[in-house]
Amino acid sequence: MMQNSLRGGSGASAESPVTIRIAVGSGNPCKIEAVRSAFVQTFSALPVTVGIKISSHDVESGVSDQPFGDDETKLGAMNRAKAAWASAEKGDSQPPDFAVGLEGGVEEGPEFPNGSGGGGANILWCMAWMAVVGSDSDRCTLARSEGSHFVPRNYDGEEPRREVWGFGRTGSFALPPKVARLVHEGVELGEADNVVFKRLNSKRGEGTVGKLTKGMIDRSNYYDHSLKLALVPWIQPELYIEK
Repeated sequence: MMQNSLRGGSGASAESPVTIRIAVGSGNPCKIEAVRSAFVQTFSALPVTVGIKISSHDVESGVSDQPFGDDETKLGAMNRAKAAWASAEKGDSQPPDFAVGLEGGVEEGPEFPNGSGGGGANILWCMAWMAVVGSDSDRCTLARSEGSHFVPRNYDGEEPRREVWGFGRTGSFALPPKVARLVHEGVELGEADNVVFKRLNSKRGEGTVGKLTKGMIDRSNYYDHSLKLALVPWIQPELYIEK
């Protein structure tokens, strides 16, 4: 369990913090840190003191170990979010406010001009999908837009809750031909990374993206922007959620 307390802008309240509960469908520290960072930055704009409480849940994706394409990868993220929510409800006296699923995948993509990227037809592109499920309650709809008067409040078990989903997709990058060939042969990307780059447990460290960018973008950074995009329906609820 991880908890962060943060204060909003100059008008922050001195009252007890509002605690936002987030269930993450993974035990991977890179994914948990990415979720923590995205939610902390999102909630820090509120003029109230907010506590971020994250619980991690090792759940199944319900898709193949190495998802191919947007549809399968997005489905895996959704399944993880749903399973994390269910797991959190069983283990806590209160349901979570949000549940998050993160799923990495690969896809066939355009070849480089004149074969400059190597690999020919073996070129694969790496990407990931983020799925966030919450509700349309005042507690979840952050309404950071100008003129908003919404303030999150502690869940009392009585306010109506309508399921709301948000999605984000990372940028994509081409895998090196040696890695792509192994993935085409049925090896999961993390294992292919370990073989090609001669290291262990790369998924719990900088990841393939960290290795290829020489640390400029590690795995947590890679997920960050797409998690924030997945939170847009709650950041601007008046544009996305009909009352």
